[in-house]
Amino acid sequence: MQKILSLGGRLQKLLDKTEAEANEIISEAQRKAERIIAQAKDEAEKKRLRTQRRIGLDEFLVDAEKEAKKEAKKVTKDYEKRVEEINNVSEDKIKEAVDLVLKEVLPQ
Repeated sequence: MQKILSLGGRLQKLLDKTEAEANEIISEAQRKAERIIAQAKDEAEKKRLRTQRRIGLDEFLVDAEKEAKKEAKKVTKDYEKRVEEINNVSEDKIKEAVDLVLKEVLPQ
């Protein structure tokens, strides 16, 4: 009976030790899992922010391009108007010059 009780006591100590080791292994696994999850969340947040910035930049570029095209059309119209004015002034000046030359050359 003594041997059985002694053996039972050693088995209980062995079970307790094994359970403690198992609990430590489980705790270490949980800590590792928490670190991995935290790293994954951090990386996902970084990717989300990069994507958000890229989308914001893309939207900014689209808006800037639209604004540049609008400004280019306005400038083109302004230059076309100025060219037309210059052409009209030139024709008027040519007519004046022709009239002046004709008055000088032709007797009245």
